Amino acid sequence: MKRSYLELITLPTFEERFNYLKLCGRPSEVTFGRNRNLNQMLYHSPQWKTIRQKVIIRDNGCDLGIAERPLSKSALVHHLNPITIEQVTNHDPAVFDLNNLITVSLQTHNAIHYGALERLTPTSPIERKPNDQIPWR
Repeated sequence: MKRSYLELITLPTFEERFNYLKLCGRPSEVTFGRNRNLNQMLYHSPQWKTIRQKVIIRDNGCDLGIAERPLSKSALVHHLNPITIEQVTNHDPAVFDLNNLITVSLQTHNAIHYGALERLTPTSPIERKPNDQIPWR
């Protein structure tokens, strides 16, 4: 399945966007992320730093571009379609394609790769009752 930012932004909720992007825990799939040297060369390059900034600005610094989920910590830029070593070494345009990139939190990024949407979904506060924290009552 070829994912695209233009299709992703038509999905209104965080859960729908997450489900569109999740990779269903396929950590054995070889991507360029496994090649630490190449990974660091790419992510420290001026071209990556420029495109990263454009993506974060476009997404207003929000997790999966959802306005109600602004990031308070560092933003990551995630490839919607995992890239390969060959794509990086051959300078494939998909590596820097704005339609293949989205702003995410570290937690969301890890959940996309390894699962666990439940940890990302905010829960309602527990309704407190008088004396509910006093064990002897």
